[in-house]
Amino acid sequence: MLNASGKLKIGVSACLAGHLVRYDGKDQRSSVLEHELAPRFELISICPEVGAGMNVPRPPIQIMQSRAGIRVCEVDDHAHDVTQQLQRYAQSAIAELGPELSGFVFKSRSPSCGIDDTPCFDEDGLQQLSVGAGLFTGMLMKRFPQLPLIDEWKFEQPQQCRAFLRRVREYAKEKKINHR
Repeated sequence: MLNASGKLKIGVSACLAGHLVRYDGKDQRSSVLEHELAPRFELISICPEVGAGMNVPRPPIQIMQSRAGIRVCEVDDHAHDVTQQLQRYAQSAIAELGPELSGFVFKSRSPSCGIDDTPCFDEDGLQQLSVGAGLFTGMLMKRFPQLPLIDEWKFEQPQQCRAFLRRVREYAKEKKINHR
């Protein structure tokens, strides 16, 4: 969708926008994102972990497959399960912001924001079983399956960046047509 100045809105993992929100208190600023997106789009920075009330810095978390299903727990303390906390925030943020977005640039390998390369470990947290989407991204993809998504590694490749931006514009155009 468009903001008041006519710019399409694109979600970005807050750490990529330079916010000090990562578990280690640092960012992962993307200069390509800053130069390619910021001048032409309204960027909506989201950190699902901070949005869910987690501190900065904080213990790292990981996705685990347990007998009870997928869980998100602290790496060094599996009893500290933050799955429901993250799910509640994701549901709220996706309901509020999802309809406004025309695309999203995510942090790769993140237990919240990875698209297709987030490790999922066994219930002991030791053996990697698979890779897939982070919790927030997975929920967003389920709710808005056509929303253009890309991670920062692919976004920084010129050809992939151009293809993503083309999909963003097409998605926004299609949403506009469908809302008439």
